Amino acid sequence: MDTTPEALRNTLEALYREIGETRMEGVPILNKKLGVAALGFEPWQDNALGVLLTPWFMNLVLVPLDQEKFIETAPEIGAKRLLNVPAGQVEFILFFEEGFGWSLSCSLFSPMFEFADHAAALETAQAALEEILNEGAELEPPEQEMQDIWAGKLPEPAPVEEVEAPPEPPKDMDRRTFLRGTLREPKTEEAET
Repeated sequence: MDTTPEALRNTLEALYREIGETRMEGVPILNKKLGVAALGFEPWQDNALGVLLTPWFMNLVLVPLDQEKFIETAPEIGAKRLLNVPAGQVEFILFFEEGFGWSLSCSLFSPMFEFADHAAALETAQAALEEILNEGAELEPPEQEMQDIWAGKLPEPAPVEEVEAPPEPPKDMDRRTFLRGTLREPKTEEAET
């Protein structure tokens, strides 16, 4: 397999267009306004890192550049791995696609109905890729909040606003008035005329 960025992008786009026309045909989660696009896939560590956009998902994808070496350490398909990318830790799921090989994916969006058109989805994919490659970005794994709680780093409690106590019901309210949710007018002394 040619692992140059352009070759990976072209291969992924062709593969997922075919998947869209065959396996995904008629599946109701397709946003028909979107096409397939692969962004990035420049070498990063022992992988190529990019974003894959389809009518049914937008994923961050890592493609091991040495597929044979990766196979030696690869767990089962569907296994999860928490990996460090430039922006922080991200949870990936391991995939194998016939005709392509091994990859690791992290879902960014799925399904894709919130995108009005391909240009909007492409712009979001590009922004996501830039953010992921930004070492100053703050991405946290989904489990980070729970890890912080177990470590005793609980979030600061929100300030409690003082709420006025509800008015006291009149002392002469009967059961029927209470159940109807109506209040009787307080008794007033009739003025003498």
